[in-house]
Amino acid sequence: FKNVFTGQERRPYSRATTAQKCVRAGGKHNDLDNVGYTARHHTFFEMLGNFSFGDYFKEQAISHAWELITKDFALPKDRLLVTVFSEDEDAAALWRKIAGLPDEKIIRIATSDNFWRMGDTGPCGPCSEIFFD
Repeated sequence: FKNVFTGQERRPYSRATTAQKCVRAGGKHNDLDNVGYTARHHTFFEMLGNFSFGDYFKEQAISHAWELITKDFALPKDRLLVTVFSEDEDAAALWRKIAGLPDEKIIRIATSDNFWRMGDTGPCGPCSEIFFD
């Protein structure tokens, strides 16, 4: 979606979702050495993503994600925690407001893990992730 985010391309839709199969084998986000040493690093996982191309922003993105995992997937709310970029006060406040999460379930993480970027240049920004504990 890089060309859509940069305005070089238009699509007939303003929202998209993805299910990306991920294998830890090296590269830009290499944390292969952590597999087996932490409970959250595996060699394979599927990463879900939701994207808005000028249609909605953080509040609706967080609301859609929370509804999907707690209502549609019926995951127990007390087993969920989220991460936010360490400087993203808006996202932390929205997780408290929308999901009713206490501060101890909203983990602030530095740039390297909670700041999405397509490459060395181009679209980028803070992100949130949801974890099942």
